[in-house]
Amino acid sequence: MIALALVFTGAACSPPKDDGAGTAKTLAAALTAHTVGSVAFDQPAAEVQKELTELSKGVDPVWPKVTVDGVAVKDDGTARVSLGYSWTIPNVAKAWTYKTGADMKRNGDGWTVTWSPAMLVPRLLPGERLKISTTYPQRAGILAADGQPIVKDRPVETLGINKDGLSDAEARASGKALAAVVDVEPTAYLAKIKAYGPVAFVDAITLREEAYTALDQAKLRDIKGFLATPGTLPLAPSRTFAQAILGSVHEATAEDIKMSKGKVVAGQVVGGSGLQSAFDTQLAGTPGVTIEAVAGATATPSAGATGAASPTPDPSAGAGAKVLFTQAPSDGKDVKTTLMPKLQTAAEDALADVKTPSSIVIMKPSTGAILAAANGPDSNGYNTAFLGQYAPGSTFKIATSLGLFREGMNPQSTLSCTPEYTADGKKFFNAPGYAVDAEGQIPMTLAIAHSCNTAFVSQFNHLAQDKLADAAGALGIGMTNDLGLDAFMGSVPRDSAGTEHAASMIGQGKVQVSPLAMATLISSTVKGSEVVPVLVSGRDGKAKPAQGTPVTVKEAAGLRTLMRASVTEGYLTNLADLPGAPAIGKTGTAEYGTDNPPRTHSWVIAAQGDIAVAVFVEDGDLGAVTGGPLAKAALEAAAGN
Repeated sequence: MIALALVFTGAACSPPKDDGAGTAKTLAAALTAHTVGSVAFDQPAAEVQKELTELSKGVDPVWPKVTVDGVAVKDDGTARVSLGYSWTIPNVAKAWTYKTGADMKRNGDGWTVTWSPAMLVPRLLPGERLKISTTYPQRAGILAADGQPIVKDRPVETLGINKDGLSDAEARASGKALAAVVDVEPTAYLAKIKAYGPVAFVDAITLREEAYTALDQAKLRDIKGFLATPGTLPLAPSRTFAQAILGSVHEATAEDIKMSKGKVVAGQVVGGSGLQSAFDTQLAGTPGVTIEAVAGATATPSAGATGAASPTPDPSAGAGAKVLFTQAPSDGKDVKTTLMPKLQTAAEDALADVKTPSSIVIMKPSTGAILAAANGPDSNGYNTAFLGQYAPGSTFKIATSLGLFREGMNPQSTLSCTPEYTADGKKFFNAPGYAVDAEGQIPMTLAIAHSCNTAFVSQFNHLAQDKLADAAGALGIGMTNDLGLDAFMGSVPRDSAGTEHAASMIGQGKVQVSPLAMATLISSTVKGSEVVPVLVSGRDGKAKPAQGTPVTVKEAAGLRTLMRASVTEGYLTNLADLPGAPAIGKTGTAEYGTDNPPRTHSWVIAAQGDIAVAVFVEDGDLGAVTGGPLAKAALEAAAGN
């Protein structure tokens, strides 16, 4: 009896037979990982693993997640596993899902799975391979305010060395010669030539057709293996046209492809900067994706030149490709800007000879539309217009004047303009050459017209720093607004005290603005309410005003009175003869750096009718001297449009 009890006890402790669910779950996990794992197949594990590896290669890095939907066990010792597949395919919004089945046979306490490619994808035959391919959509354009394309496909030439027929030494010599002609870094290009295959075309640079034509063609012809291949790229009218705003495109690099997690593929054109990058998804559209079952290849002997085995199609795979999944490409959608090409070109032409970072921003106060945002050649591609952070100098006196209005003053209120004024132990002076006849007890209009520093600094005890910041905020300085591109809308500290507070009264200290911020300030003055800049039509920037009470129509009218005085009796008399509506404006000169005498930023803000302009030159003379002619050129160009 004791022995019998032991037998029964042992039977009770033995593991129950697998009902098929465990093996099915292990199979699903193995298929998800495209590996045999611990699954027992009816074929050698190495052969099944080879098949799984080959199938996954064709669609890498895409592969499905496999789940078990059910297991039906039959009395004859067989079972049918229902498998669910879900593919997450880059650029395909909805997962590709389907069901397949796998057969199993009882094998003692476990199961043996019958291998069949059809358990992966219905209709997949032995010897077939999976292949994923991408169809590129038409990249959309960037449009001007009138709906006409600014950026469109334009002819380019890709220049490089064709290594076919060249020795390593010849390829190196040709690469060095080409690098010198097209001005690319030679070391990196020579390394690229070395890394490419013996018959490869190694591109060096892609140029606009006109830039290619301007090169020394005789020198190019003398380079062994030189090749220029024509093509097109979405480009602006010229290399420099709104360069920092529009941005650039390029063929996807390995880094682009890696960072996209499969959404970008080799050969695709992607945005590299500016609007091309910020709106890349919209402009690029959605690539078409196709997954096919194609004839596989097996290594069988053939009469190759080297005598080695070469791949030959497996006849069991059938003829032709079999489409398993497809999504048609969807072309990109245009991005419409507020830019006016003629104004943009005029602004860039005006800055063409400025030998320091510079910018002109032209806005439409009634709508906030940015009509032009030009950066001078010495900005070297940097978006000075939007991202520059500079002291605004005396142009900021418009914000200071608004603060003083709110303390009870008006355009005719008297201020004391003295040759110097000491604030908290620091002496402040007027600009060199300040007119003596504009000193003394003068109305605010004259203080603005002649930009008397001491008149405004002397009021620092009557206008608290936080109220000064509020006044600037009422004119748009410090607002938050998503233009579609990064932009700095200015910063006015609320806690500056003593000398720093006094300096803030004349746009120095820690006050920082961009040309766009100052264009917004004068636009708000023209409109009589805070203006929100707009670059992309229809885009909601979710603007949030800076802290403080909004500017009123009456306050703005007073500020325009002050700025008109700059034109009629101040430093901007060059704007007085402009035909049309009366022009208004304000000059600014901001000291910076440690040089003696200090270096100066040159500013002008100006407006006429429904056009507002901000001019900035990083290293300039007095605002009127450097910025005045540029502001006039911008207003004249706007009048003609």
